[in-house]
Amino acid sequence: MEPDAKSFSQQLRQRMAVVEKRDWELWVLALTMVAVLAIGLFIVLAPSVFMGQDIIRVQARLSPQLLLGMLVLIMLLLAYLVHKQLQLRALRFQSIQEAWNFQMTHVQLLIDPLTQALNRSALEEILSKEIKRAQRKQTTLVFLYLDINNFKSVNTRYGHLSGDLVLTEVGGILKQCVRGSDYVIRMGGDEFLVALVDTDEPGAEIVKRRIHQMAEKWSLTSPLPGFTLNMSVGVQVFDGSRPFDQVLAEADARMYAEKKKDSTSPENLTPLDPAKFTVLFS
Repeated sequence: MEPDAKSFSQQLRQRMAVVEKRDWELWVLALTMVAVLAIGLFIVLAPSVFMGQDIIRVQARLSPQLLLGMLVLIMLLLAYLVHKQLQLRALRFQSIQEAWNFQMTHVQLLIDPLTQALNRSALEEILSKEIKRAQRKQTTLVFLYLDINNFKSVNTRYGHLSGDLVLTEVGGILKQCVRGSDYVIRMGGDEFLVALVDTDEPGAEIVKRRIHQMAEKWSLTSPLPGFTLNMSVGVQVFDGSRPFDQVLAEADARMYAEKKKDSTSPENLTPLDPAKFTVLFS
């Protein structure tokens, strides 16, 4: 998942606005210096020009110390301008780096560190934008709610490290089975949510079959002897006509209905709790 471009650009614009303000102040100072020198030169040359003299004679009585002081002053001012320009250049780079680091830190807060899928916080932070877009443009989103069958037995039989391995592999499988514009979210435990953007239900069924095929392929070379990776998948279409929480609860119910049909899953089924899908989008 790429970082939110709009948020990054906003952060960058705010930081660059401060730099550009200082840059303009520096330019004003430089132009003021040039204007003062130009006015001084004009004052010296103007009488001869307007009097129509063919030869301009400039006579001035300046002590060597005064002339040296003026040259030193001009050189110091030029050095100051160059120094400030270098500072502004470094500040521009620092602003871009800080804005990028801020965005990357923010994105990392939305990533599940184990599976590298999005975490549940992304429902409101990222997925809400797709939900609003679907409601506004009357397009469809299709949700796949997934649960790993017999996952409790993995932790019990092989240990929690093996359970983490299975979760990591499932996250990788799901990301391989969807497009870059789709979303893979770990809801918690061994439950995942896949959001398919601009997809209909037949397209979602194709993705579902692809997931099962990838799981079967993984099981052929499973590092856990005797364990077969199998997932229950509930498919539900979101068209904007019903609340998102209700659609998500229905996808969860379909997933548990499929799990009941799986005779290889001896786990006790958890009763559906619609409250766990209470997600508010402002």
